[in-house]
Amino acid sequence: MADAPNDGMEITGTGISGLDELFEHKGIPEGNMVLLAGACGTGKSIFGMQFLYHGAKEENDPGVYVSLEESPERVMKNMEEFGWDVKKLVDEGKLLIIKPEIYELNALKRTIFDAVERIKAKRLVIDSFTLISTYLKDDYDVRKTMFELGHEIKKLKCTTLLISDTVEKANTFSVSGFEEFIADGVIVLYLIKDTSKNYLLRTLLIRKMRGTQHSLKYVPMKIIENKGIVLYPDAAVFEEM
Repeated sequence: MADAPNDGMEITGTGISGLDELFEHKGIPEGNMVLLAGACGTGKSIFGMQFLYHGAKEENDPGVYVSLEESPERVMKNMEEFGWDVKKLVDEGKLLIIKPEIYELNALKRTIFDAVERIKAKRLVIDSFTLISTYLKDDYDVRKTMFELGHEIKKLKCTTLLISDTVEKANTFSVSGFEEFIADGVIVLYLIKDTSKNYLLRTLLIRKMRGTQHSLKYVPMKIIENKGIVLYPDAAVFEEM
């Protein structure tokens, strides 16, 4: 947990190099539920892993990673590729990686809430929140369920990342277009094509964040071996970094 600003608000440091300085209080207000949106290949899962690893290792914030697609073993392997000693944190009870069944919503909620309670988690990542909606029958059911689930997650008082899978050039940041309105914050990861050089550049935009002022600049980012995600706040998009 980062130092509190003068108004007493507690701040959660993200552990993403270059990101916290984009917020007025140098991090995300504690307890915020943030939608982390982006198309495939933008780095959402790595972002979520890095957020939890930093909290558990550097800020004494236990964290829960809810994987709705990959096994805990695969998630750990992915994290260890960046040189992160995940097993040590799991063994110490500072990090918990689970893969619950998602076929029944109440059972899913109980599994998540029990995991948070078990290690007294302060951080939570659900990867991916989008997958839950595929088991709902219509748009009304999606909106109703996502609202109720979001409300319940906020009760946990964790700083939470809900990973949202979007399609390229979408005008919404979730499948239903509704989750971004119930979230306290929206951070979007993009792959932008530089037609002059024929390559894709990773960028990040803080679309909204309740409780703090923040940059509205598209910030270049890279995924670097042994570091994870690194942002370059002083660089311009398509500028050599």
